[in-house]
Amino acid sequence: MSARDEGSIEITMSGSVQVLTLARTENNNRVTQAMSEQAVRAFEAARINPSVSGCVLTGKGTVFCTGGDYLSGGSTSEGRLAFARAFADLERAMNRLGKPLVAAINGDAHAGGFSLLAACDLAVAADCATLGLPEIAHGLFPFLALAIVKDTLPKKVLFDMVYRARMLGAVESQQLHLVNEVVPQADVLKRAIELAGCTAEFNCDIVSLGRDLYYNTRCSNPSEAVEQSRFALVAALKAMEESQR
Repeated sequence: MSARDEGSIEITMSGSVQVLTLARTENNNRVTQAMSEQAVRAFEAARINPSVSGCVLTGKGTVFCTGGDYLSGGSTSEGRLAFARAFADLERAMNRLGKPLVAAINGDAHAGGFSLLAACDLAVAADCATLGLPEIAHGLFPFLALAIVKDTLPKKVLFDMVYRARMLGAVESQQLHLVNEVVPQADVLKRAIELAGCTAEFNCDIVSLGRDLYYNTRCSNPSEAVEQSRFALVAALKAMEESQR
């Protein structure tokens, strides 16, 4: 590592599930530009790897992630834009994965870490974890996170969290459907891996087509969404027929 800790993404396999771990524990796994770029490459490789049935995103140690480290972009506007682009590219790569993506929230998920949670399909949270968007308490606003989390929460809940830098506990997060399950911290990763592998026995091409359709139509109007659905159905039926030959 350099004199300034840029962190890393640790990649391991558990059966057919690939686990990506944010590894920058001394900085609460805050995501640097280098980490975003590493994660993009890992997700893109996982998408085209037929031996990977799903992915899990988690943090090393007892914290999931407390945000993006904009300082890693330097002090110039160009560097800061490059950092923001890398973080945006990461969330786009998560959308394009084409396979189940589960967040293993082993600890606090704040700011950009909260948006990474929101970008995953499913989430398992430790009973001790807190979730929130506390940027305003540090002189900022959740600019990057907002693009992802705005569709995850009711407006009144979102602005209550933003304006008051209010943290959610794991149970309230489950009640708001931000996480699927709340378990003891020691069980988070194991359960997330189980969920990420839940489609392993199904037709991977059909799973990919369906997941891609969801992310591609989130901002589409109804007629555009139906049109994309029409072509996805035809492709899925062809994939089903080919698998039965």
